[in-house]
Amino acid sequence: MKARVLFLDQQSWRAGGQRVLEDVFEALRQDVDPIVAFPEDGPFAAELRGRNIETLTYPLGIYRPGEKSVGEMLAFPIRSLVSGLKLARVVARRGIRLIYINGPRCLPAGVLAARLTGRPSLFHLHRTLTRRSELLVAARAARLATRIVACSQASADALLSADPKLGTKMQVVYNPAPPVSPEERQRGQVAARELPGSGGPIVGLVARFTPGKGLHVLIEAAARLRAQWPQIQIEMVGAPDPQSPRDAAYVRQIEARVADLGLGSNVRWAGYHSDPGPYFAHFDVLAVPSVDNGDGVPMVAIEASQWSVPVVAARAGGIPEVVRDGVNGLLVPPGDEEALATALERVLGDPAFRARLVAGARTSLDHRFSPETFRSAIRGIVSGLLSARCGVAREEEIEARA
Repeated sequence: MKARVLFLDQQSWRAGGQRVLEDVFEALRQDVDPIVAFPEDGPFAAELRGRNIETLTYPLGIYRPGEKSVGEMLAFPIRSLVSGLKLARVVARRGIRLIYINGPRCLPAGVLAARLTGRPSLFHLHRTLTRRSELLVAARAARLATRIVACSQASADALLSADPKLGTKMQVVYNPAPPVSPEERQRGQVAARELPGSGGPIVGLVARFTPGKGLHVLIEAAARLRAQWPQIQIEMVGAPDPQSPRDAAYVRQIEARVADLGLGSNVRWAGYHSDPGPYFAHFDVLAVPSVDNGDGVPMVAIEASQWSVPVVAARAGGIPEVVRDGVNGLLVPPGDEEALATALERVLGDPAFRARLVAGARTSLDHRFSPETFRSAIRGIVSGLLSARCGVAREEEIEARA
């Protein structure tokens, strides 16, 4: 009989953490019956229900990315407490054996529910926490987690800086990227030929459109590059967070700056695509111009290497754990538009150097990033937690504690 596991997610639309969660489901599908809880219903939740995975909601609320308002900070502990109590009842009533916490925002509620019910908990950290308040809250709550999985050494080190003792329960498991098969590569290349082009080199960006991703840095770099390549094309693949007015305002600022610089014919807004494969096949180089250290290990950098696309990226967060300077791409200081333009110019203007990076991209990803390594590690961790003895509280005890 499969073990019932409650997965807590902090958003109900698809991003990097949700893509990794799907790999977790694949790793555990033989042994686990998943129930996935979201702060609200949304497209990712609907997609899971379409695949016969049960979903439910819990009252954590929706929080904008980036800096939080005073109201949000005051509401968070109350909502986490209420969510933890509600989830504890679900755990007791549904025979949940493990709580899998897929992100720091749902960590306090998750560990509270686990403590109330005597179940083990697993915290999966998908990014590098940089704000001191965020780090302190996460570190304090993580002390109550049974195990911690970090997506990169940079993410692990940031959390350990707040509490080194967490190292006894932490393991780094890199995000996976399946190899691109010859058939997929051929289909991507065929689809890429249908995409509009300008006749010049194509610089791609695949990201959620938020200030930390540094779209503004790429636009300023593009203005410098246009002098050498008047038909250069900047292909923006992605969209702002649908819950974030801040992201929407940021995109409007970028669009205005594009118009001010006269780059309207050079920038193409491609929108969000769940399968960006054809775009990777279309790019001459991928830009990852992050301006903060919040990236764990960007999936797009791993995927670009799988598609043999050189990457020019900021030396931030866990990016240097994927992008090896001079091997499969180039690293530049975060927020430095001139350095970004110079690096892109080097890749685009030197065919021999670009060919060397293309070859390096094909061989630079080692076993750490393979789906087999990821799934084996997750299966091992979850299996150990499910087999551990713990004092399981009955439903009536949960009601009494609440």
